[in-house]
Amino acid sequence: MKKYLVKFNCIVGDYEHLTSYIFDKQMSKYGYCKKFWGLSKKNELKTNVFWDDFEMNAIEVYSETELTNKQFNILKEIGL
Repeated sequence: MKKYLVKFNCIVGDYEHLTSYIFDKQMSKYGYCKKFWGLSKKNELKTNVFWDDFEMNAIEVYSETELTNKQFNILKEIGL
């Protein structure tokens, strides 16, 4: 089964940070953001940057990488 490492750029006020999550299937950029952030509707600020009215934050997919089984197992071991 394929796994995908997705890095998100999270924008919270003036603060930005990257966070990562591993998904079991490939999705659209909005699909990743919706599943990870729990977006209730598609509110696109600009191309592939999505706004969350409830949290008053924005999120975008920074990168997406298909993982080999070996890469996935290593990331799982280190707690990602």
